[in-house]
Amino acid sequence: MDCNKLNNSCSDNNKLQPQLNSFKPTKDNVKILGRTLYQNGSLWVSHTDSSIEFKFTGKICIIVISTDSIYGSLSEENPAHIFVYGDDKQYIDVITTKSIMELKIEFDEIAEHVIRLMKVSECHKGSIYINEIKTDSDSIRPTAAKNKKIEFIGDSITCAFGALDTEGEFTTRTEDGTKSYAYKVAQKFDVDYSIFGFSGYGIYSGFSFNGIRNPDFLVPPHYDKLGELKWNEEHPEATNIVMANIKWDASEFIPDLIVINLGTNDDLYVRYINDEKTKEIEKINFSNEYKKFIKHVRSIHPNSEILCTIGVMGQDFFPLIENVVSTYCKETNDNKINVFKFNIQNIEKNGIGIMDHPNALSQVDAAIELIEEIEKRYGWKSNPNIDITEK
Repeated sequence: MDCNKLNNSCSDNNKLQPQLNSFKPTKDNVKILGRTLYQNGSLWVSHTDSSIEFKFTGKICIIVISTDSIYGSLSEENPAHIFVYGDDKQYIDVITTKSIMELKIEFDEIAEHVIRLMKVSECHKGSIYINEIKTDSDSIRPTAAKNKKIEFIGDSITCAFGALDTEGEFTTRTEDGTKSYAYKVAQKFDVDYSIFGFSGYGIYSGFSFNGIRNPDFLVPPHYDKLGELKWNEEHPEATNIVMANIKWDASEFIPDLIVINLGTNDDLYVRYINDEKTKEIEKINFSNEYKKFIKHVRSIHPNSEILCTIGVMGQDFFPLIENVVSTYCKETNDNKINVFKFNIQNIEKNGIGIMDHPNALSQVDAAIELIEEIEKRYGWKSNPNIDITEK
């Protein structure tokens, strides 16, 4: 028996260790950010920067997590990447290497502390379960909700894929959602957030380097679902519950603002089409599907502001998006949908991430641009004391 885990049945030497109480990661006990599902005594967590946060009065906290599959977060290629913070200080930075892991923080003193566990890798490559929280406290309490909420819908840029290195293939090991412009915008405005992002996904076509449309990597079919795990499709024999079949209860998170940053992978697909006439046809098809998507988003969130963006890795599709939004707003008299064009990442100034993706410095630039736009357009006030810069 491993006495370091503070099991109270250990030897006499450990009788001085405090009694640990067990709690479940329910909404009564923890604040939950991101699309998650509580089932069978565990919280199913998948999306970029999804988190739990709670207060307790004590000294010791252990969070017990488990992986989803050897094809998902227990795989060598795409483990889940987990951060744990105590009182806003990062104590743990770990990838999932075992089916069950105990993540422990021990403070110097007994006091009221705030714990936050965050999954900083993205959804479709793997998920985790938060099974139990153990503390030397009689209770744990969710932290308070913020005054505003933002939902970010995006692709690899929003997931911050490639921000941690300069070369390599796709792996969640090079993802850190805290480097994402989306997370930094939420930080700067001190708001609650939800990130619904999938690397390689688009509106009409996912990533494609051969001019052949990729209909298997699309965001719109999944927007009203919990998410998507690709290994569910690739290994149905190992799947008990298909995430893409689970309806998401949109009342769980009603955003004041929805930022849509999609179209970069569609642009990539069209760029590799050789025939100019086919290119134009596919741009029209993209525009039609984009219009359907904003209509779908509006049907789910009738009162939210919607900001349609693109540009960090290319601006060619911005005129298409701008035209779609203008036409839709005229047809529907919806005056709460707007567009914003990011600057293309400054590679000369910042360098570049994996597979031409923005690195951490370029993510900061994108965040600053979006913060300024939100302040100007919606009158929100960012916190000048919150530092979102990267070195």
